Amino acid sequence: MTTTEEIIKPLSDPEAAGHFKKAGEIADQVMSKLVQQCKPGQKISLLCSRSDNLILKKLNALDLDEEITKGISFPTSISFTEMAGYYSPMPGKDIKMIEKGDLLKIDLGVQINGYSAVVNQSIVVGNSETNPVTGDHAKLLSTGKKIMSEIIANIRPGVTNTAITKIITDIEKESGVQMVKDVYSHSMEKDIDEGVRLISMTGTKESKVEKITFEENEVYTLDVLVTTGNGKLHVSDHRPTIFKREKKRVHQLGTKAGRQVLFFVKRNHLDFAFHTKAFKSIDKAWFGCKECSKVGLFIPYTTQVGSKNEPIVGFKATIMVLAEETVKVTGIYEPPMFLDLTEKEVEKKDEKKDEKNENENEKKKENEKKKPNNNKGRGKGRGRGRGKGKAKGKGKGRGRGRGKNKKKKKKKK
Repeated sequence: MTTTEEIIKPLSDPEAAGHFKKAGEIADQVMSKLVQQCKPGQKISLLCSRSDNLILKKLNALDLDEEITKGISFPTSISFTEMAGYYSPMPGKDIKMIEKGDLLKIDLGVQINGYSAVVNQSIVVGNSETNPVTGDHAKLLSTGKKIMSEIIANIRPGVTNTAITKIITDIEKESGVQMVKDVYSHSMEKDIDEGVRLISMTGTKESKVEKITFEENEVYTLDVLVTTGNGKLHVSDHRPTIFKREKKRVHQLGTKAGRQVLFFVKRNHLDFAFHTKAFKSIDKAWFGCKECSKVGLFIPYTTQVGSKNEPIVGFKATIMVLAEETVKVTGIYEPPMFLDLTEKEVEKKDEKKDEKNENENEKKKENEKKKPNNNKGRGKGRGRGRGKGKAKGKGKGRGRGRGKNKKKKKKKK
């Protein structure tokens, strides 16, 4: 694993801070515009294309030297309620239009001279002073913003990543929400948006990372994802449209489409993520990306989802750790957000659940009274699956799991 001494601090370059700040300024400007356009009846694919085109338009308007690269470091994605991120469908492939009350997570990134600034903002469509966000959505939005604010306030030179993880887990326990599993915040360097210095966002044994101490002139992307579910994600059925080249991997491709796609990406997207809509032929692009992904040349950003009917809220920020202060380059963009945290909706849900459980228990008791008693036992098994369990009466008890002591038949004399 790369050690602290081997890290190239991006802000050691006097021009780097300026590039980061300008990229962050454009990212937040585009985010502000995009939030206003997320209205009922809009298509995700159309909004993502508008956002990416606006990023390029603003970059082209900059007065920069010709040798300085500029572009999209992460294509715009807008993910629905249960999605963790990376949903950016091809035109005409949307699963649905935006509706009032949808919880959306918006991701995008901008790079200038290889210095990338990324941002993620969560919003609720139709939120207003007369229509505030309530229940789980309000709780998650409030907790997610609190976690992000506390991280930024506490990351300073000399502080460790384990101390930041503890701050996150303390707020998590206090609020009663779950951090999404297998999420890490990363250091950033020139041409690298996911560096080797990590911050675990969950603090579990499975997510333990090397202990580091923050130093001045470092840059980090902070990634906060919270949910009311169990925090586990699984890959959805949506075809990935966002990929990134794995530059350390070398492989001789067997098809012309694969070689053309790889050449195009090396020339136009450097080491940053790209969208398949950037290619003239979408079918050839998908075939080439698929081949490159199979051999590890590309990393697909799959759309992952959490527990059914359990919302996920995300916030992402880019920060610079300086000697005097920690500067927020992007993130916690503040649209007018009206939250009702009285938990009235949550209380109503709990009352309905209790009432439902009581009715189910009464029905079970009535059914048990009606059943004949000629077969008394039910199997006692552990785990999933159907097995033979311990039975006391006539016949064999049927239980879920591994059953023991199958009743032996008496031999006829």
